[in-house]
Amino acid sequence: MVFELLSTGAENARTAKELCQALGIDEKDWRIVSKAVERERREGKPICASSSSDFPGYYKPANREELTRYIDRLHKRAGEIYKTRRALQKVLEEMEV
Repeated sequence: MVFELLSTGAENARTAKELCQALGIDEKDWRIVSKAVERERREGKPICASSSSDFPGYYKPANREELTRYIDRLHKRAGEIYKTRRALQKVLEEMEV
């Protein structure tokens, strides 16, 4: 659904808005695109994303390095989410005392 619409390389990223337009989906329903991207990734499609102000959006990696950089960003993000969860869990435990 989404993978076929993507261009190769971060510099050619397509925004969720652009993908919604291409798929005939109302822009306010951009989460449909986001969920489709996650599903396709789990099916093995290499879809990268960038929140860079230069090239925001989704894209196919041009090479191993682009895919590796994206995987590294996901790993860092997962670590940050875990730290936040752990801190909030501690707050919750203190509230229960």
